[in-house]
Amino acid sequence: MKSPSFRTPSVLLILLSLSIGWGIRGNYGHEYGAMLAGALAGMAAALVSGREDWRQRVPYFAFFGALGWGFGGSIAYMHPPSYTETGMLSTQLYGFFSTYFEAFLWAGLGGAATAYAAVEDREKLTSIFKPLLWVFGFWAVQYVLQDTPFDIQERLFRDAGADRTWFRQRDPLYWLDSEWIEATYAIVALCLFDLWDRRFGKLPQLVGLGATGAGLGYGLQRLLEVAGWKDAVVGALVHPQGDLNFVDPATGLAKFAAGDLVTNWPAIFSQHSNHLGWALGAGVGLGIYFYRYGAWRSGSGLLIRMALWSMIVFLIGPVLLSNLPFFQAFGGFRLTPPRGDSWANILGCMIGLILYFRKTGQKPIVFAALLSGAFGGLALTTAQFLKVFCYTPGNPVLTTDPAVIQAWQHWRSANWHSIMLEQFAGVLYGLAIVIPIGLLASRLPVRRDEPRVRRWTEIFSVVFVFNILSYVNIVKNIEDWTAAHKVGVNGGEAVFRAVGEVLRAPLFGNIQMSAWAWFTLMWIAFTAATLTVLVRHRTHPVALLPKSWLGKGQLLYLMFLWLIVIANFAKAVVAFSDGRIATEGTTMFNALICTVLILGWTRQADETPAIREVDFGSWTRKAGLFALMLLVVTTTVYTTCIRSVYGDLPTGWGGRNVRFGPNADWRVKPLLKSIQHK
Repeated sequence: MKSPSFRTPSVLLILLSLSIGWGIRGNYGHEYGAMLAGALAGMAAALVSGREDWRQRVPYFAFFGALGWGFGGSIAYMHPPSYTETGMLSTQLYGFFSTYFEAFLWAGLGGAATAYAAVEDREKLTSIFKPLLWVFGFWAVQYVLQDTPFDIQERLFRDAGADRTWFRQRDPLYWLDSEWIEATYAIVALCLFDLWDRRFGKLPQLVGLGATGAGLGYGLQRLLEVAGWKDAVVGALVHPQGDLNFVDPATGLAKFAAGDLVTNWPAIFSQHSNHLGWALGAGVGLGIYFYRYGAWRSGSGLLIRMALWSMIVFLIGPVLLSNLPFFQAFGGFRLTPPRGDSWANILGCMIGLILYFRKTGQKPIVFAALLSGAFGGLALTTAQFLKVFCYTPGNPVLTTDPAVIQAWQHWRSANWHSIMLEQFAGVLYGLAIVIPIGLLASRLPVRRDEPRVRRWTEIFSVVFVFNILSYVNIVKNIEDWTAAHKVGVNGGEAVFRAVGEVLRAPLFGNIQMSAWAWFTLMWIAFTAATLTVLVRHRTHPVALLPKSWLGKGQLLYLMFLWLIVIANFAKAVVAFSDGRIATEGTTMFNALICTVLILGWTRQADETPAIREVDFGSWTRKAGLFALMLLVVTTTVYTTCIRSVYGDLPTGWGGRNVRFGPNADWRVKPLLKSIQHK
């Protein structure tokens, strides 16, 4: 009997769920946008599995699925696809390699986190919420400081040069546009959690090691200064991110000044260089304390490994290896210079996750990470490959016939990036959930009568996905609603705003707030109402909420689906155009299909066939080999096919970014402090 996870309606539901989320992600962007896709696909995978124990975990599938897919949202992923269209063989091969690599990381963590919700026993699954809340608390502070309209961070640290504008590379904390601040927040939060969890045991040792490290660090710095070695050490470690020998053809002089280029270290280190010795020494001392005495209970061991490896890979790769002459000749040990290097942070998270679950014996999660990554790499490279051929007909690069060019002009003017690299890539990304999670569904033991410990985590998961995750995305609509649009009026022009920037309260004219403040206030009330109903339901069941876990999961899925679909339409409707029919229209149509599938083809009677035991160690090795095989095949075959049509010519659509050679991006258009961030 075929597993319910692999029936055609089930597969289609998961594929379209991830596609919808991925398409909407394109409008909202970054980590928060990517989390939408992970939540939808995670819920769909649990509901179609035929496993009652998974359906009881739908909130966890949504929560961890969202977290896993969110990691890759920080990666600057647009340059690699552009590399594939340059007509330069080395850059094209590298383009497909780096496209696959980034997608592998993105989908690998997404699949691993979704599998974690399925594999881990409930005791451990729910205990990890305690350290996670500490991390979320610190990240919430960061969100308030950086991502609210009040510009709190800039106000607090104006004298230090804080800058969150399009010139953020001038900010003292700017470090290769990476996720080092987020990783640092997480490390500090987890260390504080460990101290609290052990009730601040061995506090004297903490103080002693920290103070000793600070003293030794201070002494070492002073020794370097007295011996005259400080400048040599700094010269060996610090390097401008660009080519100082690049000559401006117009003047015959060096085009870029060293002072205008960013370096591989944040400016705060040079601004406060006198304090580096003791600060770094104290950090090493505290690190020794936590390495020796840290208990890392309640799943915090996983989180601290991911955070630490995130920083280790970033420091070894883009920061230190970029100093070596060999890598300097190629713009440093960087994936897409001058773009950001958060890929290194995400690679570190992936390494930390795999090492932890190998150590704890959770081989199914390692298997899911590698297989999901393989299908993720296949998804994005295939979508990019097909995108190139979608705008090949009538391409002026390939034909000079005006009639042919004109006949295909409207076709080529479509938003192929959104159609292929977002919505269609999202469909293919769904394979990274369908296949690994579907295989686990019929190969993991069924947990019957599992105690529902820490039921509050179910409520938290629902509120996190339905209220908090949706808020941090939908609040971005305010910028579109309040943006100024020029419209023609009586032969002239006028400025139109769909929503006023500042709104006055009814009846009380002296109360006025920004549109963002009104929206946030209403969303807080909405969240409070959701939380009240869910808490009340625990002791006084609400008749509207279904009794079956399948019904509860269907309700959560549909409410979240239509909340983000309607919000996405509301974001675009104030400046709707023909091209939006292919994006928002497709999203709406796919959401209708998912609604029919989740209600009509996800049945309570579905049962997973008899569980088959497998050797996940062997499967993991095969998944790793499969991932490498796909990398080689997609890179060589797709590059060969594109070159067979375009030869050494760029496609005319992308190809504006070059990785190697005298005209490489990092060489001819590096990131400068004097121009807007790219």
